Amino acid sequence: MASVSEEAARWLAGLAWEDIPGEVVESVKLQILDLIGVMLAARSDRLVLDVRAGLLENDAGRGASVLGHAGETSLANAAMVNGVMAAVFEFDDTHVESSIHATSASASVAIPACQQMNASGQQLITAVLAGNELSSRLGIVTSARLYNLGIHPTGVFGVFAAAYALAKARALPAQTIVNAIGICGSMSAALMGSWEDGTAAKSLHVGLAASDAVKAVTLAEHGVTGPAGVFDGRYNWYRAHVQDPTARLRFNALTDGLGSTWETLNIASKAYPSAFPIHPYIDAAFHLQAEHRLAIADIEQIDCYVTAARIATLCEPLSEKLRPLTAWHARVSLQHSVAEALVTGRSDKNAYAPEHLNNPVINALAARVKYVVDPQEAADKSRSGGRVSMHLRDGRVISHTVEHMRGTRRNPLQREDFIAKFRSNTGDVLSPALITQTIAALLDLDRLDNVAPLFARLASPASAR
Repeated sequence: MASVSEEAARWLAGLAWEDIPGEVVESVKLQILDLIGVMLAARSDRLVLDVRAGLLENDAGRGASVLGHAGETSLANAAMVNGVMAAVFEFDDTHVESSIHATSASASVAIPACQQMNASGQQLITAVLAGNELSSRLGIVTSARLYNLGIHPTGVFGVFAAAYALAKARALPAQTIVNAIGICGSMSAALMGSWEDGTAAKSLHVGLAASDAVKAVTLAEHGVTGPAGVFDGRYNWYRAHVQDPTARLRFNALTDGLGSTWETLNIASKAYPSAFPIHPYIDAAFHLQAEHRLAIADIEQIDCYVTAARIATLCEPLSEKLRPLTAWHARVSLQHSVAEALVTGRSDKNAYAPEHLNNPVINALAARVKYVVDPQEAADKSRSGGRVSMHLRDGRVISHTVEHMRGTRRNPLQREDFIAKFRSNTGDVLSPALITQTIAALLDLDRLDNVAPLFARLASPASAR
């Protein structure tokens, strides 16, 4: 009997462009547009520059390019730096049910690989789709909330996403894909330690996964084998990682409906650069502030109704959430994120600056943001809404509920929203003309014969302001 890894590999090896519905193609094109904007926004971030310098010092390599940077490096290095750019601002999309930032890992390796190969836009789309679809499915095999087990889902599943993407870009046969994914099982790791102190390791997870995937795929291409039962064998990944005796495992979630039911369509692009479950609370708070024309001084207390499963990662411990130590630490704080958004009136790529973390007005308001266990909590992990109640100093209590987070399938961002986000993220990185050209090319990506000139233009020093 074939393992689910073997079934998935056969499907992937046989996946043709004609098999992909137009709705899915459009979704992946927008995901790529979105992520490229996010990556370019972070190209000059201190962590990105430090990672790039460290990699080049150790082993520069050649033949591949980091998005938005001139010069050559190895494909593994390019995937690593791309992954850090994708993740560092917490602005990359998320598969809601699994909490996996799927496109980050898939595109971090697919973009430089397809550029290196002079591949077509259709090849790039199919590669990213491969990683997104299969990694999202891997994330819903288990009912466990991996965050609460100390595991970062994007980090552990990202290596599989990137390997599937690279394997499809290189049109590898099924057995080679099985071996590559089996090898990835020995590379899959990502601890939650950075949630405690805001250190940079979490922002490396996507890059580490993408870089390791290059090694795994290359080893498999050279005949190195990996276990076909990596997901459902006797010593499988889930048995090793999911230390929760109550968790249910549904291995066929990886393969059921492949090619007819698309999890890719359940990937949500972000409106704000923070953990996605925080977004509906920011939107609800903005709504109340605008509707009632509130000054910060008018607000006595803000109650956010949160599902119990998310409290440990977004709301507690209070000492960490009320006074986050770093920008990334703040991006996973419900209290700080809501307070900063209300005080500054925005939440974009410039959010979570040091001056915001130390702003006494923001800090004082964050202390008045309380969480309340949501009485409507359900087992449905695809739920993405939130309710906010504000207690005002004049005695009124006002409330607003966001049923579904913006960017989700039930409340989707429109094409013009993606374009606006891309312009916002790249406005101080690319020239106005190049922004317009890049948007047009990415929206027409399926008609592009060779993606290399597109990405070469983005790497040119002349592209920067």
